[in-house]
Amino acid sequence: MHRRLTIAVIGLLAVVAAYVVGQYGGEPPAQQPPAPPPQQPTAGVVFTAVLTTTQEVPTPTVSTPVIGAGVFYFDPATKTLSFTIAYRGLSGGATAAHFHSGAAGAAGPVSQTICGAPAPALLGACPAGTSGVLTGTWTVPDALVPTLLAGGLYVNIHTAANAPGEIRGQINPL
Repeated sequence: MHRRLTIAVIGLLAVVAAYVVGQYGGEPPAQQPPAPPPQQPTAGVVFTAVLTTTQEVPTPTVSTPVIGAGVFYFDPATKTLSFTIAYRGLSGGATAAHFHSGAAGAAGPVSQTICGAPAPALLGACPAGTSGVLTGTWTVPDALVPTLLAGGLYVNIHTAANAPGEIRGQINPL
């Protein structure tokens, strides 16, 4: 039953992320600062992220409109974060994608590799092409759960032309 629920949630996340990427035009408005950290939830929590070049630190140089969106579901009982991240318009193929610890506007350390390097990556190699979808599950370490709940994690995608990161989005509770 739990596996079916997880598959259903991941499917829903993929649909929502694809819709957001398909419908969103131009740069989004600046994201609001995260809310104060909530207590450990007893029910699942949904998070979203809009990935743009302007959130990346340092801001990359790109000549194409690039955008991404992510939907995340955190299960507090298992400490798993199911995610679907869709993106389009990268300057080249994605070379890596990561979860980072860090506040909006500040660069932070890699907490978990989604695809690419450094190993171990949740998904292995990144998808080829300038557009793609990353879907998976990460067991969040106990020490990072409060950071996640407080909006202190972000996701970014790297390319060869923008090795430090091309697009980034803060992961905020919905």
